[in-house]
Amino acid sequence: MENLISSLEQNLKELYRKAIDADSQINELKKQGHGKFDAIFKDDTLFDTKADKFMPYLEETAEQILSLKNSELNAQTQQADIELVVKKLHILHQTIGNFKGVLKSG
Repeated sequence: MENLISSLEQNLKELYRKAIDADSQINELKKQGHGKFDAIFKDDTLFDTKADKFMPYLEETAEQILSLKNSELNAQTQQADIELVVKKLHILHQTIGNFKGVLKSG
């Protein structure tokens, strides 16, 4: 379980810098009159958070990783929670990557 948590935390660290950069770019777009949206992800996604920046989604995921880390339960008991965190990390990586790709091509 320690290796798994360590891997999730490493993934979170990689996303942290990317999320800060992406949020900064969103701020710039909004200053220019673009970026007229109220949430990064639709209501039916994996996240409870609804925000127009990436960092709140990252914070939600970080809290879940911390909860897993501090839990006394084993990996099998927490399988559903672990899978949810992995899905969230994946969609964050994918969405930030797509966002940066669109900015470069635009």
